[in-house]
Amino acid sequence: MTRVKIAVFSDSHGYMDLMVAAVEEEQPDRIFFLGDNLRDGKSLARLYPQIPMDLLRGNCDFGPGEDERILELEGVRFLLVHGHRQGAKSGTEGLVRAGRACGADMVCFGHTHQAVNLWDGTLPRLFNPGTAGGVRARRGYGILEVRDGRVEGWLK
Repeated sequence: MTRVKIAVFSDSHGYMDLMVAAVEEEQPDRIFFLGDNLRDGKSLARLYPQIPMDLLRGNCDFGPGEDERILELEGVRFLLVHGHRQGAKSGTEGLVRAGRACGADMVCFGHTHQAVNLWDGTLPRLFNPGTAGGVRARRGYGILEVRDGRVEGWLK
């Protein structure tokens, strides 16, 4: 039985300390960085080159990079987005619609700076780690564990 532990970060806005401390403590197998200061995600990738990372741009990022990614790990299909293109600050409808359109089991997003681990029994499940570097919101991150087609998530 294979287990994949994923650290999920978003909206670091130039603050690396929480992400570095979380990687050291959690020892993840993979990292999702969901945008807003892509430079921080790239710096994290340089610090931990042995950990596979999925790095996305957010609405505050400019230049080359991906706005979304679809991937499957241990039988779970993920849609990774920042959330601004799906209207995350106005509600979850756009995120759910985007997740259903690509057959995602889980949509991981950021943008709102509000941590969310929402699953009402229907798909897709919604997961936002909150902000890794916000100044007016509680700073935090998320942990996902994927095993045998199932995923569990925690907000830290």
